[in-house]
Amino acid sequence: MKYDYHIHSEDSFDSRIIAEELILKAISLQYNEIAFTEHVDLLPEELALFGISSLSRYRARITALQERFPQLKILCGIEIGDFHRVQNYALELIKDLNFEIILGAVHILTDHTNVAIPLSQPLSEAQVRDYYEHNLALVTNCPIDVLAHLGVYKRYYPSIPDESAYLSTIEQIFATMIQRGIALEINYSAYRKNYPSHLPEPHLVDLYISLGGNLFSIGSDSHHIDHFDDNRHKVPNYPSFRHFTSR
Repeated sequence: MKYDYHIHSEDSFDSRIIAEELILKAISLQYNEIAFTEHVDLLPEELALFGISSLSRYRARITALQERFPQLKILCGIEIGDFHRVQNYALELIKDLNFEIILGAVHILTDHTNVAIPLSQPLSEAQVRDYYEHNLALVTNCPIDVLAHLGVYKRYYPSIPDESAYLSTIEQIFATMIQRGIALEINYSAYRKNYPSHLPEPHLVDLYISLGGNLFSIGSDSHHIDHFDDNRHKVPNYPSFRHFTSR
């Protein structure tokens, strides 16, 4: 099965993808399923810069595309940034819209550092610890289907850093995901930033599997048409690998 459950299009402020063009590319590449997962970023500093698109308009747009292209299964989803910090507001915004897949992601640290964009310097140990603690809070408290791009702060690093100091927290993240039925995303956007691995890296995927995890999602995290499928061939077929089944 060929699928991609992390794609941004017209209703994400940082995307240059036209959804219909991507659908046609997915069909030409013989994909079975894709998911559009527009950004829903609700922290005050994000709303001040980018605002938020109409979610009902977005839902109607994707519904129309689902009807036009029945040969491809198209999911209408969202990526909620820092969901655990804006949970009540976010749940009110999305109620009754019946999104078929919800990604949860950590983008902003407690000190307001945005870890999803190029960093001026590597994160400190305290910042990395903060990053993983936010991910633990996210998977513990929020109704998400997929944890997106775990380790995203490393995406612009030249090599894989030593994260042994945070391994116990990462284990807690995985154990909580397994208990709650949250899928682990294999995000391959880091390859296009010249990082030598997908996220999370193979040794962390092996840890997840060793704890009993077998629910995965694959995401290109596409914001440009050329990103779609660009490094899909680098994602291994892990033992127990099975694709995420949408709600």
